[in-house]
Amino acid sequence: MRQIKVLFFLAVVCISCFACAVVNAQGSGSDWKSELASDKQEIKSEKQDIKEHASEARAQVKQLRSEMAQAESSGDAARAAQIREQLKAMHAENIQQMRQDKQELKESKRELRQDAKDAHKDMRMHRKADRDDNPPGPKGGAGASPNRRK
Repeated sequence: MRQIKVLFFLAVVCISCFACAVVNAQGSGSDWKSELASDKQEIKSEKQDIKEHASEARAQVKQLRSEMAQAESSGDAARAAQIREQLKAMHAENIQQMRQDKQELKESKRELRQDAKDAHKDMRMHRKADRDDNPPGPKGGAGASPNRRK
């Protein structure tokens, strides 16, 4: 069941990354605000998913520990050892999931930073293009631009 959830989560992340790539390929230059907002929302949802995974893991560990305590109190050492091994396996799986979640979050944050840099660069380029490089002179002449060739 847990593996199905992980696979579903990975599929959703892949689809959202593909959708972001398609939007980027379309070259929507002035649409960077919505792109940054969607990246921030993606990071927020990933953080929420990480919290949900952690709470699910804690609940499962708590349940297994209570089962182990019941087995030990009833004197069933074999069942307690089996549950202990199950706990170790679950712990390793939870650690793997946590590392994977953190890596995905790190990649999303990196993408957000890159998009912010691109937006800043785009904004600077637009400002530079909008600047009048050859304003009129005092008598309405050609102007006094230092870049003007004579």
